[in-house]
Amino acid sequence: MKFFLRLGILLFLFVTFFIYLYTLVEPAPIKKITIATGRDVGVYYKYALNYKKLLEEEGIDVTIIETAGSPETLKLLNEKRVDVGFVQSGTATEEDKKQLKSIASLYFEPLWLFYRASLDKVEYLSELNGTRISIGEIGSGTTALSKKILAQTDLNIDSKVFHFNIRDSYEYFKNNQLDAFFTVLSSKSELIQEMLKDKSLNLADIKRAKAFTQYFPFLKEYTIYEGSLDLKKNIPRTDIKLLATTATLVTHKGVDNSLVRLVTMKLKQNSKEGDIFPSQKYLEIPIHKASEKYLLHGDSVLEKIFPYWIASNIDRLKFLLIPLLTLLIPLFKSLVPLYRWRSRAKVYRWYRKLDEISEDWESFDHKKLELAQKKLEELSQEIRSKTDVPLSFRWEYHTLQHHIDNVIERMSSKDF
Repeated sequence: MKFFLRLGILLFLFVTFFIYLYTLVEPAPIKKITIATGRDVGVYYKYALNYKKLLEEEGIDVTIIETAGSPETLKLLNEKRVDVGFVQSGTATEEDKKQLKSIASLYFEPLWLFYRASLDKVEYLSELNGTRISIGEIGSGTTALSKKILAQTDLNIDSKVFHFNIRDSYEYFKNNQLDAFFTVLSSKSELIQEMLKDKSLNLADIKRAKAFTQYFPFLKEYTIYEGSLDLKKNIPRTDIKLLATTATLVTHKGVDNSLVRLVTMKLKQNSKEGDIFPSQKYLEIPIHKASEKYLLHGDSVLEKIFPYWIASNIDRLKFLLIPLLTLLIPLFKSLVPLYRWRSRAKVYRWYRKLDEISEDWESFDHKKLELAQKKLEELSQEIRSKTDVPLSFRWEYHTLQHHIDNVIERMSSKDF
């Protein structure tokens, strides 16, 4: 009874402790994510479509939301109306840096300043005084960055400054309603390629690009080399110095770590060998710990063996293993004597019948003695047909049979 009491207590403690620890484990994340991008003409949107496909292969439901630009995306992230968003460096506020986390920097984004080819060559922003210029759509990263840069120059911000998105800016330019416009887009953008081929447009070569990077550490001097965009047509026709920000994928603190890690994994899988991106460099907003861990160490041992979500669930439960093993060791130690007892019990239970048949046999008369001998022989047969014990306990079985035979033999030798 003591053995069973001890085993019962151990089982109760094991189950209770397991249930308690399981309540401490973070619940599995909802496999759903919302991505905020810029307008559908931009590379942000195209990247989002690509990541949507990769994430949906992992069973994630992905929704893409267009925004006017980085400031609107940051607002949606702070309000937790989207889970991740493409953000241009230089647009985050101090509060954004406290509340949000970067997943990774993705690529450099040049700040393009296009102006009418009929104007004199533009090398300084102040040379655009008196022109009609668009500094980007209200709420866009282009506007936020343009204002910061223009604030350091003597370009007059007056009624001739407009707020149009890139498509509208180009249309107004072609209709002779604008003379110049800013935009922040990847050099891979089809619209950028089209505008670079437009002979009525010139691209400003920012002569003091390096000086601007000293004022704004999040900016980088970025050179578009002659012919780098189109060798056959030699676009651009000369080396051109631009300023560039960094495109960053940002999330809020409410997104589950495993989802952030999965997104980081897909960013890495979508890059080419030798690429410097995705990276934890060039970040304005501090990096998320799950992203930092993946970018530093890559796939875990579990992720190399199992599909991502299986590996993730095992990882979530791994801290339960040590306390569980602590409980399982004494439980397994108790199983050994339990096994021994169960094996021997298959034999020992017959001794009660043996005692019932042979108790006080020496006082039996001849008829009772013959009946007792017959019952013992039947008992021996029953034991042979019903008792199956492991090989290591067969000696217990043979000892029982020897006891029965010994009692029969002693009964047979009794003198009346």
